[in-house]
Amino acid sequence: MQAYHTVVTGDSGGGKTTLLREMQAEFPGLSIWVNFTDTDGISGRDLDDAATVRSVGEARASDATRLNWVTDSPLETARQARTVAHEYHEATGFPTQVIIDEAQNVLPDGEVEPDNPVKRMLHEDRDKGLKAVLATQDPSDLDYTPIKQCKFWVWVGEWAVFHDGFLRYFSIPRDDLPTEPYQYVVFDKRMNVLHRAETQEAFA
Repeated sequence: MQAYHTVVTGDSGGGKTTLLREMQAEFPGLSIWVNFTDTDGISGRDLDDAATVRSVGEARASDATRLNWVTDSPLETARQARTVAHEYHEATGFPTQVIIDEAQNVLPDGEVEPDNPVKRMLHEDRDKGLKAVLATQDPSDLDYTPIKQCKFWVWVGEWAVFHDGFLRYFSIPRDDLPTEPYQYVVFDKRMNVLHRAETQEAFA
């Protein structure tokens, strides 16, 4: 999954964040986590292995290849992260990855503007070495047209009742899905199973 846009989904507590940490740690280039924090500062992820930045200036000045970009404006930060990713790839030739948890905040179903930076990442940036990873509890909350650009869909942990409509729409057999937390299944765009595994305990 290292070179292709990816959707990661699963219920709360199923291991989704653990898998994202693993993807962040093992990516062979610059990986930027757009870390959305609400007004009370309680929604952001604690990423001990990454350099924390809060502005495009700090991101450009950092020599770390793992960035935890803390923000209360995820859409604008996604725009800036896209710019930093392009600059890094042009300067080094190495690939870049932008991880956006709670992706429904930046790619809401039916509300995506033409210049949305995440939409543009998905449609335009693979040839610029940029891979987008979008994570959400419920993929039906995401605008479908841009996420069709994602080559892989990853399901982490057990499915929940609110996933039922999505599973029926894509004719995904429940037997194909994980049965325990921290298990995950990788699907292609046609929802064929490609791989099964468990997240690594070290990233929990």
